[in-house]
Amino acid sequence: MEQRSVAGIARYESSPESLRSLVEKCGGLKGLGAGDRTFIKPNLVALDESFPMPLYGVVTTTRLVHDMVLLLKEHGVQSITIGEGSVYGKNFGVPTAEVFEALGYGALVKRYGVRLLDLHREPFSREDFGGYTLEISEPALSADVLVNMPVLKTHNQAILSLGLKNLKGCLSMKSRKACHAADGGLDGYLARFVEKLTPDLTVIDGVYGLEKGPFYTGTAVRMNTLIGSTDPLSADLVGAATAGFDPAGVPHLRICAERQARSTDADSLVCAADDLASVRRPLKWDNTWREDNTGPRAWDRSGVRGVRLPKYDATLCTGCSGLYSPILVMIMAAYRGEPFDEIEILTGKAAEPSGEARKTVLVGNCMIKANRKAPTVQEAVLVEGCPPGLDAVTEAMKTCGVAAEASALMAFRHSLVERYEGKPEFDKSFFTA
Repeated sequence: MEQRSVAGIARYESSPESLRSLVEKCGGLKGLGAGDRTFIKPNLVALDESFPMPLYGVVTTTRLVHDMVLLLKEHGVQSITIGEGSVYGKNFGVPTAEVFEALGYGALVKRYGVRLLDLHREPFSREDFGGYTLEISEPALSADVLVNMPVLKTHNQAILSLGLKNLKGCLSMKSRKACHAADGGLDGYLARFVEKLTPDLTVIDGVYGLEKGPFYTGTAVRMNTLIGSTDPLSADLVGAATAGFDPAGVPHLRICAERQARSTDADSLVCAADDLASVRRPLKWDNTWREDNTGPRAWDRSGVRGVRLPKYDATLCTGCSGLYSPILVMIMAAYRGEPFDEIEILTGKAAEPSGEARKTVLVGNCMIKANRKAPTVQEAVLVEGCPPGLDAVTEAMKTCGVAAEASALMAFRHSLVERYEGKPEFDKSFFTA
């Protein structure tokens, strides 16, 4: 099997020296010209306009993006664009421009003249993958140099969200939703983005790693690890091993390697001077569900009965996935020791009614279309929207006897932020320029 570019590992100790060391190890900016149009793609998945949310391990640290801009400027690069298409819709998230502003990117514009792009507002090119097409951001495709800067985090649908997964943010919202088709083939899509949109340098930001990610309900850990490679798959294979995973067990990485006739052995890709074992820090992946798929195992400890919530699957888009945690909180907060009145809540595109529920809550337009007229549904409670709003979900749950106070959700969201406060390893200044 073909051997590709080596991947470098560096401990994050200071800025920008740590990133400079990493880039030198893997030859990341070799051949870069002052006139090259350079495009940086961080992971700025989304922010919440209603509740506070921790940023550690969820989004790329602004400090590391700042360091990359400094290195590019040292090489004389004049044209630097930072582009992202943060998840935003009628009932979810905030516009990308507001995400940039909240994370301090405006300072990079003032100091270094970088250009910030909301990819949702830029043209897309329809690219043929053989059997299907996807709309990919034209500015990302047309750049002379593409620098991909994902976070080292787990993902409840894809196991890991590293470089290959981060490229999904360069797709139109329509194409992103297509990747969550009812066939559940998300991993197959993730494995192939790189065939059309190939980063010249991937830097995995492991200043913070995220367990049980990819969003704010995950648990961040300080790792101080940076991984880089001029070969995108090599970076992700080493990233997976760093997070304690066998890369062959991560479906989209395995599929990508198979399509390139390559091995998934991460150790063979690491620079000779680096020690992968010294930075390996296993990250917990996902929550566990009951064997009958009626709800999380945590419900067994609390005694929750009379409600069925099948586990999220790969067909659940990002917008609706943001509702999963609030639904769980509502159920836990409303439970008073007596069983609920045999209700079930279905999400995504592929879940099917059990035929045993008195009321079936169909969350989102896709689930409504799939099961509204299903003969096994006794009474359908429709939560319309793509994604639906939290208020609509709350009202639907009340209709089914799950009446949780709004304060319960607010307390939960605040607790996610408060658990990091007072701990010096969690430094908010990493998210300012």
